[in-house]
Amino acid sequence: MNIRNIYKSFINNRLPLIIAWLVFIALRIPQIGEGEALELWGSMFVQTGIALLLLYITQKFSIIRQRTFLPAFLYLLLVGTNSLFFYDLRGSVSTLLVLLCLWLLFGTYQNPLSQRKALNIALVLTLGSFYWTPFLLFFPLFWYGMYWVKSFNLKTFFASLLGVAVVYLFLLAWSIYHDDKAVFVQFLPDLNTLWDIRFPSSVNIKESIANILLGILFVTSVFNIFMAGVAEKAQARTYLAYLSQLTVVISILCLGQNQWEKEWLSILYAPLSIVLAHYFTLSQRLITMWLFLATILFFLLRFALQWIPWWWFP
Repeated sequence: MNIRNIYKSFINNRLPLIIAWLVFIALRIPQIGEGEALELWGSMFVQTGIALLLLYITQKFSIIRQRTFLPAFLYLLLVGTNSLFFYDLRGSVSTLLVLLCLWLLFGTYQNPLSQRKALNIALVLTLGSFYWTPFLLFFPLFWYGMYWVKSFNLKTFFASLLGVAVVYLFLLAWSIYHDDKAVFVQFLPDLNTLWDIRFPSSVNIKESIANILLGILFVTSVFNIFMAGVAEKAQARTYLAYLSQLTVVISILCLGQNQWEKEWLSILYAPLSIVLAHYFTLSQRLITMWLFLATILFFLLRFALQWIPWWWFP
């Protein structure tokens, strides 16, 4: 069988995704007993949901003009081969909420009467900020997203503000009812944490190599989308452009807020998986197929090196 046919069968068949999911689980089995089992399996369950939601968003909005399971496969590969995410329940839940907002955002494409979805996005982000304060940073990102998909106007903007107001007015009314202002005050976000800049204090060689590889793949994918991918529909190109910009912004936030590295990386891998899946699915060049195989082997090898104390990998 021709290698291109094998590659095409791989990206279009659900069997590799099922195998990846089984490996995803198997890599966590040795961790049982080394920490909180509930957090370990809770993270696994949520991350599986994220992978499925990535597939749903990609197919519902026709972001990739070909049937493929690669968005879910790549996300499971990235988070499944990094023990940093094994107990990352907060980052996993945060990623799931961001994807939910992306689903609502993409549904507003060229629809100026999207107040309800703007309200729902604001509700998700506001309630999510009680769980993880940096959710507030996503408000301008999603306002920009609505502008990018041509649904942002005064109505949708004020609908977003209404979503914030509804939550805090409810808390205020509840605190007045109980005659205890602490009920309201304890939910006020600590805005100082949003501007707490902490760069990495040390360099991890394995992680640096992985980040460089992902950076090269991302740049290649973006170039392929906007320079070679002229056959894309305007709607798909709009979504891909926003996902690419979102990936860059989140990368900067991940670098500048190292105290939340796990959370930002988990969120980053969601849009990045879609962008990379677009490139690997539609590119028919032989070098792309070998690059895809090399990427899989690299991340599996990186995971294996965590258990091999080679002196040249500190």
